[in-house]
Amino acid sequence: MRSEVWLVIAGMAIVTYFTRAPLLFVLARRPLPPRLRLWLRLIPLAVLPAIALPMVLVERDAAGARLALSLAHPPLWGAVVVFALAALRVNLLLTVALGVAVVALLRALA
Repeated sequence: MRSEVWLVIAGMAIVTYFTRAPLLFVLARRPLPPRLRLWLRLIPLAVLPAIALPMVLVERDAAGARLALSLAHPPLWGAVVVFALAALRVNLLLTVALGVAVVALLRALA
């Protein structure tokens, strides 16, 4: 990799650290209110669907991007598998692995 890329990565790491570390140091010794702790625990549950939903519902090809509500769209079936296994409270790693396997299998068959 070029040295400019490494400099950009190092710069982003430093900026990220210095924007987050002061708050962590201030809050490290203080007990957080229960509602704030709950809110912080729920952030990943809100971020993951926000990242995954466009990958499931948007289909990209040479013509551009469009809403994919077809039953022939493999990520949609992967999402169905993930939702079903999550509803059954299956292990998260197994749930994600099976969802990825379904998408990979359907793409291989297409």
